Formats: sequence, structure tokens, C-alpha cells
Amino acid sequence: MATDLHQSVVASPPPEKIKERREWLWSLLIGLAILVAIATIPAYGDASLLHTWTLIVMYVVLAQSWNFIGGYAGYAAFGNVTFFGIGAYTVGLLVLAGLPFWVGLIAGGVIAGMFALLLGLPVLRLRGQYFAVATLGTAEALREFVEVKDIGGRGGGLMSLPLPSLDAYPFLFYAFIMLSLLCLLITVVLTQSKFGYALIAIRENEQVAQALGIHTYWYKVGAFVLSAVPTALAGGLYAYWATGFDPGTVFDRGISIEMVLLTFLGGSGTILGPIIGGILFETASFQFQTSGLNLHNTLLGLSIVLVTIILPQGLIRFIQEFTRRSTPGLTPANRFMEGLRRVRRFIAANGI
Repeated sequence: MATDLHQSVVASPPPEKIKERREWLWSLLIGLAILVAIATIPAYGDASLLHTWTLIVMYVVLAQSWNFIGGYAGYAAFGNVTFFGIGAYTVGLLVLAGLPFWVGLIAGGVIAGMFALLLGLPVLRLRGQYFAVATLGTAEALREFVEVKDIGGRGGGLMSLPLPSLDAYPFLFYAFIMLSLLCLLITVVLTQSKFGYALIAIRENEQVAQALGIHTYWYKVGAFVLSAVPTALAGGLYAYWATGFDPGTVFDRGISIEMVLLTFLGGSGTILGPIIGGILFETASFQFQTSGLNLHNTLLGLSIVLVTIILPQGLIRFIQEFTRRSTPGLTPANRFMEGLRRVRRFIAANGI
């Protein structure tokens, strides 16, 4: 009997592993619940509401995509809008050439993935601010190229597509939802895979990861390509949804900055962080717009300062920090008071 007890204890996973499994499972379930709730928006029959939430989910997808390279690998890519623009112009050119929309969408993802691979080979040998500047410069150079070469054919790279039917707008909304769901599932798989562990090791200390035998260079290239493809798909969906755009719109460096902010606001390198950050910031931004205050850039700059000072680890990790320290056996009222005391200590410790 003692032998059986010993075997059962050895076979049982440690409490930390059980808790880790519960964390990713709960994150997956909460993410699914959020996306399912958002998916009910078309049922309200409000075109303005559908328009707003289509853009919100699009930015959620962009943040989720950036999280692969910036959150897990820890490489601050400030030029991911490059892939958004590639996806948009690929769809636009192929639709104008008479090909189906879905062909342009797939082609945009493939081209963006190949471009990320070719770009990543040289720039991912750089680190820190050098990598950030290189990716930002690439985005700016591609924007200038599209504008000067007049890729759209209407002057200055302007692209104008046929107006889709009214039925296409709910379809595009659900396409963004499905793309966000795909990014959510990829993130969950990433957190449980060797590939994801390697990226986290690179983020924490790349030199140590190399010393442990991890081929950091190719893992970084893989993460860069992984972040490029869904970003390009989002750009392709946006192109068909917006019908009209120019290089300044789809290669806007502000979109790249917004990807970074949304990820860090919710929590970079987490499953739910980009979703939470995207919904909170974009909802607040659109609320200001509907009230007649066009303060998007002001809110963006202010949020960057606040997140950097107050929430450098993001909302998800802030919540997890207090959840992990919760004392078992407390009543709900005592647990609430304990949480308030922790918040007070956190504010005092950080000088907020």
C-alpha cells in the first residue's frame, strides 16, 4: 500500500503545474466568452455599433499579432504596420484585377509572410533600439515607395475598391472575430509548446538561451513571420471593408504604436492581454469620438505615459499578482478588504 501511495504521489503533477494549466485554460475560456459576447453585436441591427466594433476587433487582432514578436520574443517591432499595408494593397490590386476577395486575402498573408522572412533574416541580427528603428524605417520606406510609384493608380497610391453589399459588412465583422479567435488559439498553443518556451527564454535573457543550445535566431525569425501573417490578413479584411485607402492610412506608423500600447496595456506575453487592452483603449477612444471630442492621438500619448509609469506589466499581470497572493479561507468581504490593502501597499511602494 505504501508503494501504491508513493507511485501516486510521484505520478501526480506538482501544484505549480496544475495552477499553470488552470491559468491558460481560464484565459482561453474567458477569451472565448469575450469573443462570443462581441459576436452578438450584429443582432442589435445598429450599423454604427457594427462599424465601431469591427474596428475594435481589428485592433485586437493587430495587438494579438504583435504579441508574438513583441510580447513573447521581447523584440520591439515598430514596423508591423508594414504587413498591414501589404495585406491591404494585395487585396486591393487583386480585387481590381477581377480575382475573388478571398484569393487576395490568402495572397496577402503569403506575401507578408515571405516579406517578413526576408526582412527578418537581416534585421533580427540587430537588438534593442537598432531593431526597432530598422523595422520602423522599413515601414516608412515602403509607404514612400507605394506613394511615389502610385501603386493604386489613382494618384499618390490611392486605392478605391467597389462598394461591397450591405450583407458583406456583418461577414467582414465575423471574419475579424474568427481571425481574433485564431490568434487566441495560436497564443494558447504557443504558451504550451517548445517554440513558445524558447521565445520566452529569448525574452528573458537571449545570451543565456543561446548558451542553453536554443537557436535563438531562427526562433525570432519564426515569431516575426507568425506576427506578420495575421496582421496582413487584418489589413486585407480592412481594405475590402473600407473600400478606399491610401499609403498614409494603411502604412501609418501610429498603427504600429497602437499595437504596442494595446499589448502592454493588457499585458504583453499573456493570452488575454492584447484582447483586454484593445477593447479598453479602443472603446474609450470611440466614446470620445461619439461625444464630439477627437482626442485619439491625445489619448494614445497619455495612455503610453500612464502604462509606462503605473502599469509596466499590464492589467493582466497586475490582477494575477493579487490573485496569487490571496489567502485561502477568507470570506468574500475579508478577501475584498485584503485586496484593497494590497492595492494601497502597491500604490505606496511605487510612489503613485
